[in-house]
Amino acid sequence: MSALKIKTCFFEKDPSVSLYRRAFAEVAGTLLLVFCVVSAGIAIQRVTSSHVATLAVLALVTGGALCGLVVAFGDASGGHFNPLITVLQWISGDRDIRCTMAYVIGQCAGGVVGALLANVLLAGERPATYPPTDVLHLMAAEAVTTAGLMIVIFGCMRGQRVMTGPFAVAAWLTAALLAFPACYMNPAIALSATWAAGVVALPVSRALLLILAQIAGAAGALAVISIAYPRAKPAEPDSQVAEA
Repeated sequence: MSALKIKTCFFEKDPSVSLYRRAFAEVAGTLLLVFCVVSAGIAIQRVTSSHVATLAVLALVTGGALCGLVVAFGDASGGHFNPLITVLQWISGDRDIRCTMAYVIGQCAGGVVGALLANVLLAGERPATYPPTDVLHLMAAEAVTTAGLMIVIFGCMRGQRVMTGPFAVAAWLTAALLAFPACYMNPAIALSATWAAGVVALPVSRALLLILAQIAGAAGALAVISIAYPRAKPAEPDSQVAEA
């Protein structure tokens, strides 16, 4: 695996980076992808019984979330989030068995956690309409979606995805807002909503709670990005130069 020098889609930019960091990116990406898809499935069933509407929303959420996450994590791990891609690379001789097993186990584990997280946030609620009004559930959803947004943004930055970054961010926002229409993911917007009218309006107390959740989500995202995209250590100054 260390000899892999291919720089193309679904191959990590630097395969010499620690395997646990690359596998961690697969865990995080698969978790967020499944979280969005499962959340959207639960949410859409609460507002309509239309099969066509359900398929449309799930298609938008899946495509949007996957696009954003692949762009964000592509350089770190290849952005698979799918055991089939990983196994086919192994069969083709592009990935060794140790890396393949780490990726596949990480993808499956991340997917399960993502589904359980969506169930905790949505499945326990039984309101007549969506979104739920329970403050704790709203704060948890706000923290997770904000974390996903920050991961996409900083993943694109550290992966040097200059031209595709805005597209990836837009894709994630589309997916997250279809899955959780009540989320804001931006302290400036949440604060502004206290002055707004209409469906986006927020009371000051709720806005402050959502901002706290956003800060928590951003902190979690920073931890994820620090593992997936560790900053290179600065080069040691040349001793002769230092002496001069």
